[in-house]
Amino acid sequence: MSTRRLFLTLLSLLPLLVLPGRGTPQPLLPQHYEEYGNNTGMRLYLPTEFLPSLLEDRLHFARMRQYDDGYRRAAGQGLYEQALAYTDSLIRTSERHPMPGVRFTECYKNRALMFRRLNRNADACAAYARAVKVQDSLMRLEQSEVIREMQASYELDRLALDNALLRATHHKTALIAVALLLLVLAAVVGAIYIGNRHTRQLRRKLLLETKHAYESELKKVSFINSICHEVRTPLNCISGFSELLTAEETTPEAHAQYCEIIQENRRQLRYLFDDMLEVAFLENLDEPLPRSREELCDLCRRQLRILKVKYPKPSIVYKGLIPYSEIDLRTNGKYLSMLIAVLLGNAYKFTQKGTVCLECGHVDDERVFIAVSDTGCGIPPEKHAYVFERFTKIDSFSQGNGLGLYLCRLIARHLEGEIRIDPAYTGGTRIVATFPRR
Repeated sequence: MSTRRLFLTLLSLLPLLVLPGRGTPQPLLPQHYEEYGNNTGMRLYLPTEFLPSLLEDRLHFARMRQYDDGYRRAAGQGLYEQALAYTDSLIRTSERHPMPGVRFTECYKNRALMFRRLNRNADACAAYARAVKVQDSLMRLEQSEVIREMQASYELDRLALDNALLRATHHKTALIAVALLLLVLAAVVGAIYIGNRHTRQLRRKLLLETKHAYESELKKVSFINSICHEVRTPLNCISGFSELLTAEETTPEAHAQYCEIIQENRRQLRYLFDDMLEVAFLENLDEPLPRSREELCDLCRRQLRILKVKYPKPSIVYKGLIPYSEIDLRTNGKYLSMLIAVLLGNAYKFTQKGTVCLECGHVDDERVFIAVSDTGCGIPPEKHAYVFERFTKIDSFSQGNGLGLYLCRLIARHLEGEIRIDPAYTGGTRIVATFPRR
């Protein structure tokens, strides 16, 4: 049986002994190598010592298998001496020519078993000791190989882990760099956006200031023209009637009339310059006006009485809707009286016939109001806000300088109140000012 296996082994090695075919140009063979196989494009180059080593390994393996089969036959037939010889041959062959991956460790135990069956107990004990020693050495060898493999795997895993950590560090650094770059880009975009918005705001503000400057220039020109007209007219009257007073043919009646006209024009000039001074003072005032306790009804009666005495006109009825009970408030009496006087003066100036009415009272527990209404020409609704601007007049040919209502708005603002034209009143003009009591 062993001869047949050896024959089959040699037969399997025959293809390796076939020489390469001729007729096809062969490449230069590497040094110490031989070529096997004659198919074009398929060449197998093996080391020159590979074939003898392979043959020797096959022969030793076949011999060891033959010894193992012989041991099994002899042990099965009870031929223990012959079985012991087979195990000794198998041990010598495996020890002299070890082959990788082939372990005949059972032969040591089989040898000890044969000694025991031959009643050679001392030799059996020695054989068992040797079997245990060989088994331990093989186990240590396998363990060392496993440890080496595990250590190599551990080194590979640690190297892979180090590479992964290094890549993670690189990724983290790249992510931080990208985040910083995005933050820088966001900051740049935000700065550009804020700069553009600030530029747009400055541009709008510049356009608004330019518009205001243009409107102020127009108002200044209108004011200068109005002031020139308002100043020139009384000055011409004063100058002309003063010359008439020096004439010899002036009668006493004319003399008295001329003196009255001169006095009236002098008062107009004084009012004009007083209004201009008050407007300049209030426009540049940053501190609140000084206040004291005042009685509103008494102030209104006094200003209405002054108007009746100062500007008597038979075609106008002066009416006062003033409560008999006292209305106390903390305010500036001088400027509140000035506001009432300006409103009454405007009502008198633009009313040729009818009624001028002054009224005051409570809006609620915290506020009071002052209202002046007339039956004059009135103010168009679209001009209600316009007339409170500086140097504005609806009729450029009317008497006045356009500072009265503007001065009233400044006074109301400094007294923490407000002033407006009542849009519901249709009989002329009704101007209402409200103030806090405290």
